[in-house]
Amino acid sequence: MSKISEQVYISLRKRIMSGDLEPGAQIKEEHLAAEMNVSRTPVRTAIQQLVSDGLLIPGEKRGAFVAQWTDRDIAEVFEIRIMLESAACGLAAANATPEQITRLRHLTDEMSHLSSLSGDQVAADLQRVNSQIHLALLEASNSARLRHAAMQFVDVPIIIGSFYLYKKPDMIRSAHHHEEIMAAIERKDRLLAEELMRVHLRSAYRTFEASRVRKTAPAISINSGDHDRSQSKQQQ
Repeated sequence: MSKISEQVYISLRKRIMSGDLEPGAQIKEEHLAAEMNVSRTPVRTAIQQLVSDGLLIPGEKRGAFVAQWTDRDIAEVFEIRIMLESAACGLAAANATPEQITRLRHLTDEMSHLSSLSGDQVAADLQRVNSQIHLALLEASNSARLRHAAMQFVDVPIIIGSFYLYKKPDMIRSAHHHEEIMAAIERKDRLLAEELMRVHLRSAYRTFEASRVRKTAPAISINSGDHDRSQSKQQQ
């Protein structure tokens, strides 16, 4: 990939990840090339890479659409993350440098602090630090192949956005999980670090599913002595 193609790729990926380009939005080569003042060739290369990443769906003609995520897509992403990130945690426990451990400890402490706060900005800050932790864990595995394989699953837009639906107990639980994982890495307990990441991501999936139910559930009328409860399916 040329330098210009990479710049287009990074810019377009950021717009997808931030939600600036919503699921289903059409990406046209000629429009994007004109907007970024580049030729269509690097735009085409960037689009092809984003299709490979699973973030774009190719259109019938030149161009693509921002991918829309089905329930099965989301479940699959979590399944793959559990496999790859648990392995990364184990490798981090075995291979992380002192500098990498220091960075992970700093981020983990920051997340614990943020989870104790209240305010409109907390969810955004937690989302940012959470993403940094997961990326730092991949770096600390010191496995370029594993890091490359896992990267496209760590920052899936719809999952990142779920942090804005988290309730306070969800935030505290997530921060606590990261503290346990960090402690296992500091002790160089590879097996425990792997298992704790599996537990964390399974919990994250359940929380994600519950938050989607809360967001889409219709209002429920409750009569005196007759409490109707909606049930949400939780999967592991």
